[in-house]
Amino acid sequence: MTKSMPYNRAVPFSRPAGRRRIEVFSPKIGRRLCLGGYDAYRTWLVIEANPLIVTFCERPTYVDGPNTPVIDFWVQLRGAPIGEFWMVEGLPRPSSKVDTAPPEHHSHLHELPVRYINRADLIGWAEPIGNWARIIPYLVSHRRYRDTLLEQQIMAFLIEDESMDSVLAHFPQRDGTTVLAALFQLLAEGRITSPDMAIEPMDGSTRFRRLPVVLASAPP
Repeated sequence: MTKSMPYNRAVPFSRPAGRRRIEVFSPKIGRRLCLGGYDAYRTWLVIEANPLIVTFCERPTYVDGPNTPVIDFWVQLRGAPIGEFWMVEGLPRPSSKVDTAPPEHHSHLHELPVRYINRADLIGWAEPIGNWARIIPYLVSHRRYRDTLLEQQIMAFLIEDESMDSVLAHFPQRDGTTVLAALFQLLAEGRITSPDMAIEPMDGSTRFRRLPVVLASAPP
């Protein structure tokens, strides 16, 4: 029987020739990660940006034992506790076996479905990925100092679409960085949304609006 959350510890990082090592801190799971390349980094930002992803683990296990390539991510979606594997196409995958053939695509591994993320996907997601690269530092630096009252006040203000500049102007007595951190925390939790962020770089005109509770908490 497959358990819920069976993959919550990363296997050791191996760095073959030409593979970059990128260290980050994840606000979603509250720990440091070591990622093997820029495409893995961008995929991690996609995971952080999706409020329907409850938790995840980088390098959760091997495809078929310690001498085979690693799986890049295990991702648990809300309402689907067993989760699924994400494989980032094009990453170097260390293995003790000499094999120059293209990696096989699997629909399932270890009884879990596999989702493949390719470079075309990441290019298409360039704007939201770039925006979340700017948001993550706010979430990390304020994670121990969350202002839940401020978050509630922002939710109350976002009855209709409001720009980032409007949100900041509505709380002139508060530090702007703290206001943005609270705004982005609501976004990360799926309590508010911003369609603008999917299509253009974030700036003062980027609009935000709150979501009805029934939509914000709906399963995928």
